Amino acid sequence: MSDYILVLVSAALVNNLMLQPDPIERERLQALGLCSALLILIGLPAGLLLQQYLLAPLQLQALSLFLLLPLLAMLAWGLPQLLRRMRPGWPAEGLQELLLGNVAVLGLLLQLGSDGSSVWQALAWGVAGGLGFWLALLLFADLRERSRHADVPAALRGLPIELIGAGVMTMALSGLSGLFTQ
Repeated sequence: MSDYILVLVSAALVNNLMLQPDPIERERLQALGLCSALLILIGLPAGLLLQQYLLAPLQLQALSLFLLLPLLAMLAWGLPQLLRRMRPGWPAEGLQELLLGNVAVLGLLLQLGSDGSSVWQALAWGVAGGLGFWLALLLFADLRERSRHADVPAALRGLPIELIGAGVMTMALSGLSGLFTQ
C-alpha cells in the first residue's frame, strides 16, 4: 500500500507528466499561441456581455461559472476549426484539448465581471492578455530549447534546470510590475 502512495506522490510532484512532454514544434506552438490569443480576445468581451446583459438583469450571477464554461468550450472547439480552414498547412490537431485547459480566460472573466468593467476594458484586457500569453509560450519554449543544448550538470538536466530558468525568468519579468502605475 505504501508503494502505491509513493508512486502517486512521485507522479504528482516529481515526475509531473505535464511538465515533461516532448517539445512542441515551432509551428504548433505558433498555432497554440494564436488560438489562445484569439480565445482570450473573443472570450472576454463575449463573456462580459453575457454576464452584464443576461445574468445581471435576472440576478443570476451565482450561475456565471456554469454559463461561461460552455461559452469558452464552444470557442475553444471552434477556433482551431477556423484556423484549420484559414491556414490548411498549420497543425491544428489536438489544440482543442489544450485550449479547454486554458483557464486564463476564465480567471480574467471572473475578475472583470466582479470589478464591473466595461466591454472596452475587457477588449483591452483581451488584447493584452492574449499577446502576453502568446509571448509567455514563446519565451518558455525558447528557454526549454536553450536548456536542452546547454552544458548543464547531470543532476540538473531536464526539468530541474527548466524550473530554475522559469523562476529566474519570472523574477526578471516581475521587475516590470511597478513600471506602469495608475
